[in-house]
Amino acid sequence: MSAMRQYEFGVVTDEIDQDFARACSIAREEGMSYVELHELWGKQIHELTDSELDRALRLTEENGLRSHLVCGMFFRPFSLADLSLDEMESHPRFQEHMDRLERFISIAHKFKAPNIRTFGFTRDVGGDNPSPRAPDGGGIDEETLAKIAKGIRIACQRLQDEGLVLALENARSLYANTGGNMRRVLDAVQMPNLKIIWDPANAFVAGEDPAVGYQQVKGHIVDIHCKDAVVLDEGTGLTAWARIGAGGTDWHAHLTLLQNEPVDTYTVETHWQANGQDKADSTRQTFASLKDLLADLPPS
Repeated sequence: MSAMRQYEFGVVTDEIDQDFARACSIAREEGMSYVELHELWGKQIHELTDSELDRALRLTEENGLRSHLVCGMFFRPFSLADLSLDEMESHPRFQEHMDRLERFISIAHKFKAPNIRTFGFTRDVGGDNPSPRAPDGGGIDEETLAKIAKGIRIACQRLQDEGLVLALENARSLYANTGGNMRRVLDAVQMPNLKIIWDPANAFVAGEDPAVGYQQVKGHIVDIHCKDAVVLDEGTGLTAWARIGAGGTDWHAHLTLLQNEPVDTYTVETHWQANGQDKADSTRQTFASLKDLLADLPPS
């Protein structure tokens, strides 16, 4: 019996199409059960009008889909360079993002989505592509970690009142770009409603061995983002996205590790797009590769 039976699949909809109706239709056709809300109709999720959100909700329901995560851009882009720890709450940039969080809260309740995404603030040095890759993703100094922890703790406290989870995703351009760095943030914040969106390919492009990074965040994961990547130039750290199984993330080994993880939501976040190919076709191929790899796993 295949281990695939325990998994639930979804997609970040703009990885199919900015046309949310088409994205939902294809997600349904592919047998997915949920969508993550990031960009719809050329707008970031928090920029949509109430009527546009009403339409988006109707489309999810008409296609038999639910929403698992409000996949917004919270604390990204967000440089900490000119923020002092003591003055963080009063800084206009912080207030802007907290206002954005209120919109995310409203959207999460509307779509009955239990999770709101956050990021670990934008790196002020490195993090671009290309930039040097390191096993620790470039680390986090203690002063910066204190700022990160304070900002995320305030957001967690706000969401705790709403019964919602703040889900921290790793990405190369962030301080929280690897499993190891996310572990440091988890330990510094110490809030029960701070969880992890684990993206092994993002850890790979940052320079971490995803299998090592996973060990740092296991047990805290609420979502797996699924894509792959290749290193084009070891010297400069230049990378490119790839179809799952065609990159350096070693998805077979990673999926084997994840068999013991309670999370069962696997979200396609393709990023890779073959030359001249419709994004939807690239996403279909990525999803097919993911399912093939899962089918090859022994029963858990």
